Amino acid sequence: MSAARKHLMLTPAKSRAVRKIPKSSKGHFVGEFVYNNINGKPQRIGFASYTEFKTAICLIYRDDFADIEEQLASLPFSHPRGTSSEHFFDFRFTTKGGQRICISVKPERIATTYAYQATIGAVKSAAIGNICDAVATVTERNISPIELHNVELYHAARKPEPEIDAIVVDGLAQLETTVSISEFLEGIGLSGRGFFSVARAIRAGHARLFTPEKIRGKTLIERGAVS
Repeated sequence: MSAARKHLMLTPAKSRAVRKIPKSSKGHFVGEFVYNNINGKPQRIGFASYTEFKTAICLIYRDDFADIEEQLASLPFSHPRGTSSEHFFDFRFTTKGGQRICISVKPERIATTYAYQATIGAVKSAAIGNICDAVATVTERNISPIELHNVELYHAARKPEPEIDAIVVDGLAQLETTVSISEFLEGIGLSGRGFFSVARAIRAGHARLFTPEKIRGKTLIERGAVS
């Protein structure tokens, strides 16, 4: 049995959320998706809003990604008003270098208020050195439409197609000029059915974008640094 077929047969590991995420919620975008962890094994991750989904998928496809956990256990902290309180981080992102970043996902209209800024400042004091090395807040304004488009493509194209991938990688190794993805695929006889393979090749470094943009058929690519 091929490695690709074995991969397809793996059962995704369960979500690691400590704080329960509703199965459904009126007026809210909730759910989970499956990604490949750093060891190449499928892992479920839950989200309780559309911004959480976008945040998670962008983090997973960062070059420095090592791990991500969602809906952490409550963190006790001293509220600025002098009372004991608790905070629930939406994610803890770990880089390949070992840095752990606790992330709260909030609407911009809330994240910019004085009340939130004062509260998250107190949360940082309790979190850093305890459950993480840094604390960040992500809002809808932090999500680049270009980055989101491309990581969603990488996610959709994450499953290898060995025969097509080999043709694409070989064609890219011989590329001597800048060409659109559509023209490249026509030239190697694959047309549209090789589009996902090109996306995987870009992510692996076999090709690179001529300019940072959403990856589409008309996007210009050139040979990457990985031969």
